[in-house]
Amino acid sequence: MIRPLNEWDRALILDYLYRNEDEIAFIFGNVLYCGIANRRDILRCGDYYGYFERDSLRGICVFYNLGTCIPHYESSGAIPFFSRLMIMGRFNVLLGKEQIVRPLYEAIKNSKKLREFEECSYQVNKNFKPFKLEATEFIDVSGDDGESVISFVRKAYWRGFGAERTIEGTRLLLSQKSKEEELIILSINNKLVAQACIQTFTVNTNQIGAVYSLEEERGKGYAKAVVSELCERIIRRGKLPTLIVNKQNTPALNAYKALGFEHHSDYLIIKFFI
Repeated sequence: MIRPLNEWDRALILDYLYRNEDEIAFIFGNVLYCGIANRRDILRCGDYYGYFERDSLRGICVFYNLGTCIPHYESSGAIPFFSRLMIMGRFNVLLGKEQIVRPLYEAIKNSKKLREFEECSYQVNKNFKPFKLEATEFIDVSGDDGESVISFVRKAYWRGFGAERTIEGTRLLLSQKSKEEELIILSINNKLVAQACIQTFTVNTNQIGAVYSLEEERGKGYAKAVVSELCERIIRRGKLPTLIVNKQNTPALNAYKALGFEHHSDYLIIKFFI
């Protein structure tokens, strides 16, 4: 059976998350930081649904206010239930481990208008190799920063990932990140050139994302340097750096390999028109 999940299900949900920590970092971080109840003004809150077999939670599907749907299941019996929810639901991004997401995509693809289908690699760094550049400055970004910094972040999300937001929408996104979810910008000679952030966290990992460098500054190691800086911070707090990278992005794959990242599992990011 399937039913909505609420705060009184927290113990069940946390037990499920701990069992599957390396596969559902986004859900894990959002539950720890934002809770389970849907506060509509919080982008990372959402509607949580649970799939049960014999009173045991065997799957979770979440529709976040940000527009993202993230499913996970331990039993394939969840597929018809989750796919019906997804056909009725309104979201523009479906993401997760490939073996979880692909059967659901196949079930809903005729009901959604595909925008982009990204085959990605979920990577883990257990053998970090730092990369440094001279004359660099790292700026820690918050929603209270000046317009030049916020405009850079806004441009990075738009040009790098097709996520269009206003200045105020960008401030809101930054203001709703936890203290552990740092976003940093690399400055070279007072020019903002690259960014990366910690997208989400679990008990044992920090997941790096939103990696972007200015088009005219690519090939100079700036994105690699900003990811390296985040890796150092993550390791200092006793956690493992992870990230997701498009399998077609050869420069990024090579840069991350040089930093010590290795492929862990196949991952899908599927975008739809709504």
